[in-house]
Amino acid sequence: MEKIDCTGVILAGGRNSRFPGINKTFHRVGEKTMLARIHTLFSMMFKEVMLVVNEPALFLDINALVVTDIDPSRCALAGLHAGLFHASFDWSYVTACDIPFVSETIIRHLLAQRIPGKQVIIPRTREGLEPLSALYHKSCLPRIETNLEKKVFMIKKIFKPERIRQIPPQTLEALDPELRFKFNVNTPADLETARGMVCRGREQKGGI
Repeated sequence: MEKIDCTGVILAGGRNSRFPGINKTFHRVGEKTMLARIHTLFSMMFKEVMLVVNEPALFLDINALVVTDIDPSRCALAGLHAGLFHASFDWSYVTACDIPFVSETIIRHLLAQRIPGKQVIIPRTREGLEPLSALYHKSCLPRIETNLEKKVFMIKKIFKPERIRQIPPQTLEALDPELRFKFNVNTPADLETARGMVCRGREQKGGI
């Protein structure tokens, strides 16, 4: 399979405040850790894979470009900024390390929606936009930097309506009926839910 001229960015610098013990990205969901699940897919799809982290020493055995935030705010927007800044390609697919069911089907659909003049290709579920399951162009950087300077940290605040392309709920539901692609693990209870989702998936496929 030919790899895509795109950077896969995994934001793994969260505070882990609601998840006691080891960094949650190293918890297993199925046979692999959450990080390994994402990294495996990104390595198959993209010509470049990047981790944005706070503690690089924890990730030395990962075959990826490992970077840290440039801005000291320690927020998702700062992670997005670092990812786009260091990316070798114009487009980056950005996700968080606690989203274990990143979907190749969804990503490929987003990639197919890139057109001149758009900076962000983003899913819009019935709950709203999904900024940590989206494609970003490097041209977003100046606006991100302005917002970081102003301490406006919500990712959605960087969006200019005329420069984003939204993928509607009906399309997403046809591609991923359970919308697993956006499920994130914030708490130990979420982790157990994710593990149950893996088991149900195996049952549906007749696996073990």
